[in-house]
Parts: sequence; structure tokens; C-alpha cells
Amino acid sequence: MRIQNIVLFIISILLIISNLLLFNLKPELVNLSFDPDLFMVRDTSEIERFQFQSKVLNHYFSRREGWKINNKFPSDPNLLKMLFMVSKRVKVSRALTGNEKNQLLNRNEEMGTLVILTVDGREQSYSVVGNSNKTKTYFIQNEEVYQVNIPGYQDFLASIYKLKLDQWRNRLVFKGNWRTIQKIEVVYPEKSDKNLVIRFEETFYKVDGLKEIDSSAVVTYLNQFEYLQANERISPGFSSAYDSLSQTAPEMIISISDIKYKLPIEIKIFPELPGQSIRLIMDQDDELMVFESKRILAYFKSRSDFVF
Repeated sequence: MRIQNIVLFIISILLIISNLLLFNLKPELVNLSFDPDLFMVRDTSEIERFQFQSKVLNHYFSRREGWKINNKFPSDPNLLKMLFMVSKRVKVSRALTGNEKNQLLNRNEEMGTLVILTVDGREQSYSVVGNSNKTKTYFIQNEEVYQVNIPGYQDFLASIYKLKLDQWRNRLVFKGNWRTIQKIEVVYPEKSDKNLVIRFEETFYKVDGLKEIDSSAVVTYLNQFEYLQANERISPGFSSAYDSLSQTAPEMIISISDIKYKLPIEIKIFPELPGQSIRLIMDQDDELMVFESKRILAYFKSRSDFVF
């Protein structure tokens, strides 16, 4: 028994020595502890301002300015909701070290987004970068790199920090429906014989020039405008071809009068460019946007489409 105890003692000493050697040989393993809630904002009602900066981005929005992008354009409420959700639920899953850390620091220099966040009067900042496969997201603060995620959420978190100014803009064009629309006027500048006017009178809609109408066809047509959203709003310079096209006559103009709006909503639809599958649209404020062509085709109606 005495010999066995001596052997066990020697083994214990050897284990202690080996652990000490490992500790000294791999110091980077010592600092692997991290706060999983390092970037979490528990109370998002305290968020006052977001700002994004990179080689291609420079925009902000704040609570005080009604979350308008650069205090100019209304932001997309769904995207803003997503950003708040990420801020509230983001978790650090691991801290990076060694070559992997250095690679991400270099990647951040090339294509990272600096996020400056103001919460309850306190400003904090960190950079966001994703991997080349767009499957992992990393937050970088004080030269430390952390892989982050939202438990149970599989989408690529870094994508929302890469959106350009126009991609943040509210895509909603019209939010009424067939019960609130008072009048729709469709004008074809070069084919006036196809012009169409649908107006509400007393209990239902009438189509100018028709004594009897297909009421279901009218409702189906009006329903297409319910919560109408563009694929994307665009600024001048987005495309020189679209800039030129916007200076020409539209192919069709739709004017919508609705009880929810003080003034009519106007939708100018321009001719489709060769080889393009999207249409250029201009609203009553001369703001430009694009729609998928197949969505627009359903708006090209004339009186004959509503004959009973």
C-alpha cells in the first residue's frame, strides 16, 4: 500500500507540472472568458441613435428625428424592428484567438461596418463583419473579436448592418384598400381611349362610361393596391438609364384618392427598358422606386376589363 501511495503521489505531481507547462506555453487560452451579453441592449426603448459607417456607408437614424434616415427619408419599419430585435437578443458565442482572430481583424479593415450606438445618453461602438460564406457574424470591440448569434435564429445577422441608405427606406407606397378608396383614375398619355375612372358612389363603385359593371372584377383590381410596396426605393444616380427614363413621359399614370390621405397618391409607370425585368415608378413627390414588371402588368386595365 505504501508503494501504491507513493506512485499516486508522483503521478499527481507530474499532472500538476504538466498543467503548469500548458498554462505557460498557451497563454492565449487564459483569456477565453467573455460576457455573453456584452453587446445586448436589454431595454431597447433606451436606444436613441444608430449610426453606420464603412467605406460605402455613412447614415444614421435617431428616435428624436422619428427614425428618419439621415433625417430625410422615412425608414422601413420592418427593418427597424429587425435591428431592434438583433440588439436585444444578440449573444456572444465565443471569443476568437490566434490566426482566426487576426484574419477577422484584417477582414474588418476591408469590409467591416462601424456601428455607433447611443443608449440612454451613453455612446458605445463596435464593428460588424461576416465571413465569406455569409453564415457567421462577428462583432469587434477593443481589438477583440467575438462570434455572435441569436439562439434559434439562423439568418445571417451581419446583413442588416450592410444595407445601403436606399435599402433602409420605407417601401410603402399606399396603405388603403378597396373599402377606403374613393376614386382611381388611370391615364394612358399616348392612348387616351384606354383611360379608366373608377369612383365610389353611394354604396358601391361605378366605372365611368359603363352602365353595368363586373363588381368582382372591380374589387379584385382595387385589392391589388392594398398596402402597395415597391421592391426598392432608389435615389438619383442609382442608374443613369433610370435617371434618363425618369425625364421622359410615363406609359401610364394612376391617381388614387383615399379617405386616409389628404391628397391623391400618384403612381407614374415608365416603359420597360429592353432586357430589364423591373419597372421604374415615380410617386407624387417625384421619388423614384422600382417594381417587378410582372407585378405592374396587373395595373394595366381599361373600361373593357370591367364590362359585365
